[in-house]
This record gives sequence, C-alpha cells and structure tokens, in this order.
Amino acid sequence: MEPRVWLIVFTVLPTLQAHGNQECNGCCKLPEDPMSHDPRLEVIYEFQDQFPTGFAMTPCGRKFASYPSSFDPLNTNDGCNGKYAVAELTDCEELPYPNRCMNNPYGGVINYSTCPPTTKGLRHHFISVITIVYIKELNLLFCLDTARARDCKQILYQASSGGTKVVAINVCNNCVSRIYYFDEIAKPTSYFRGLAVDPKKNVAYIVDGLESKIIVLDLCTGKSYIAFQGDESLLPTPGFLPVTFGQPLYTAGNSTQGNTVVGPISFGPIVVTISPDGTLLYYAQLSGRFLYSVCTKALLDNLPSTEVAKTVRSHGEKGVSFGILCDQRGRVWSGCGENDGITVFNPNCPFGKTFLYIRDPRLNWPFSFIEPGDGYIYFIINSISGLTLNYPGTGLPFVDRREKPYVVFRFKSPCESLWITQNLLLSIVYITPDILDDCDE
Repeated sequence: MEPRVWLIVFTVLPTLQAHGNQECNGCCKLPEDPMSHDPRLEVIYEFQDQFPTGFAMTPCGRKFASYPSSFDPLNTNDGCNGKYAVAELTDCEELPYPNRCMNNPYGGVINYSTCPPTTKGLRHHFISVITIVYIKELNLLFCLDTARARDCKQILYQASSGGTKVVAINVCNNCVSRIYYFDEIAKPTSYFRGLAVDPKKNVAYIVDGLESKIIVLDLCTGKSYIAFQGDESLLPTPGFLPVTFGQPLYTAGNSTQGNTVVGPISFGPIVVTISPDGTLLYYAQLSGRFLYSVCTKALLDNLPSTEVAKTVRSHGEKGVSFGILCDQRGRVWSGCGENDGITVFNPNCPFGKTFLYIRDPRLNWPFSFIEPGDGYIYFIINSISGLTLNYPGTGLPFVDRREKPYVVFRFKSPCESLWITQNLLLSIVYITPDILDDCDE
C-alpha cells in the first residue's frame, strides 16, 4: 500500500500548486519597485575613451574631467600610450589639459627600478588626478594629484615624495598658476581623495582616504597641516559591504608580494564640501553611509583633534556615495548607489532631513557633484562597480565588467519649499510636490 500512497501524493501536489498559482494570478497584483528612468535627468556628455571620476565646469560652459590611474590601470601613462590625467571636453574629443606634455611624463608614472616598484615623485607632471574643482572667484581649476598609480597586475603602488600635489591652473591662459606640495604631510601610503576650496578664506580642505585625515592647505603661503585625525567619523566601517545592482561589492587587488587579496572595501573619508557661509565642512567615508560635519573654525585654529571632535555632528544616513555637494541654499546632495539614486540633506527641515530625491536604474554610484551656477546640478556615472579592482562575489576576480559610455548627467536644481505633513497615527510621512528649500523667487 505504501507505494500507492506516495503515488497519490505526488499526483495531487502539482494540481494543488497549479490551482494556487491560477488563483493568485487572477485575483491579485503583487507590489513592484516603481523605479524607472527619471525624466528630470539629462545626459550632457558621453565619454567613450578613458575612465573619468572628476568633473568641473566654468560659467561659460567649458568642461573638464580627470582620469585617475589609481583606479584604472588603463588610465596609467607608460610614456608611450598617450594616456592623460586631466582633459578638456570638447564637442569632438577630449584634449589633454592644460597641455599634452604635463600629462605625458617621460618613461611613464611608475618606477620599476625600485623593489618593489613605486609611483614616481613627478613634481611637474600629472600622475593620478582623481578630483578637480573649479573656483569661479579665482578663475582657477584645482587638480588634486593623489600620486599613486596602478598597473595591469592590479597593484596600487606607493607614492614617492613630491608626487602628491594640488595643481592650480588659470583657465584664461591655460597655464599653471601654482603647485602645492605635501612632502611633510603625505605618506607613501596616503590617498588624497577629496578636495574643497574656500576662496573667501583662501584655504583648501583635503581628505586622506587611507590615512583617515583632514588636511588644511593655506593657498597663500602654501603651507599645510593635519587638522583632524583619529576620530570615529573618519574611520572606515569594519567589514563594510555595499551592494550595487543587487550584488555585493568587494575590493580585489594584488600585493607587492604578488598575493591576491579579496575583502571588504576599507576607505575613510573620500568626499568633502563646504557650507555656503564657510562655517561647516561636510564629509563622508567611502566605507560608510553617514554624513558628518565639523566646524571649520576648529580646523583653521589648528586645535588638537580631541577638541575638533567636539564640533563633529552626525547628520544621519545618506547612502553610499563617491560624491557630495553643498549647494548655494545649504542643501547637501549625495549619491545613494545602493538605491540607484540621489539623496538630499536639508538642515532646515524640521522632521526628517534626508530624502531620496531621484531614483533611476542608470544611477549606480554617482560621482563628483557640482553646481556651476546655471541652475543645474551635474554629476558623473562611470560604471565604477565594474572596475577590475571591484569584485561582485561571484565569478572570476579581475574581470572588467564596466559598460560604456560613461556619462555626465544633470538635473534642474529645485528651489521650491520643503514642507512635510506627518500623520503620526498612521506613521506615514507625506512630502508635498514642492520639495526642498525656500525659494526667494
């Protein structure tokens, strides 16, 4: 009898399952993610060649981009391949800026005569420019050279003295105005990543992502110092695991001994931006989801880090991002790579302060937000999660999974008021269609 019982069970189950599926399909529609292409986004430039991270734009519409060799070995100049670290974007092509010579050092940027190899300490050539910032008041393009390059072996080589620098270029005559060096501040293992310039105080703020420090640079004297270090807000979150397009994201690389290392992304602060009145410096780690601020007065007074830490404020979660921007109204825009979107933090909002403003399936890890003054906010999408140094947890490591083109998007900067009606009984927050700050218009 036992075989007959099992035969009946297996015969009936498919019928029950089919019946259940038919009932569900006929009577209910399951909720779905409403995300689609956001019509507010405009593509204004497509990169077809090198991998970009930095973007800047002048009021008259001149566009510039940077291409770091610390991220992508295909950006690394070997003295013969013509790779550039900074370029001006024209309608037809990307031209090395300010000239081809500064972007094309003799023999390339890596010194293979040392053991292990190192990145050269090139004082008058670009090595790996990761961030660029245009300052209208000074008419200067500031280029942050992190001085660390990567080759096809996926080894990020240490920097040499003189290589880490900020190059200020006059965009009127396309000539270098001044070069700032950090010989006493930058370590071979440093990774200068974020740059914010305050033209009113003639200072620049720089974050070292691997040494977890904030550095102040006096633009007049050229002197610099470590203004803040050791605080928890500067340190990477242990075991940090971001997700992009539904896949986890690990970092993969080789050590100088040739050992393959795959593990969590571990970076401290990589992005900074200044409030309109210059009193606050906002910053965020790559290996973290929170937005922080610190009083610039404490940084400029060169107080001990323990005293500076007393002025640090956490502004809650903003998502994982490679870029933040404090606009003219004091709102902080940030990428939110795990949600394919852009968030905005409004310090004047009486209830919740951070909102997901845009969602679009094309937005994985927005880079380099800027507000050039034409009423729009610009940013880069560069398929960074597909870089060979990133690993999605499945398949082979060191596979280039990027998809071109890399693009510059823009959207209209909103000026409407932000008001929130909150129904506490139902615990539902409604946001009115006029979202974001007060408008003086």
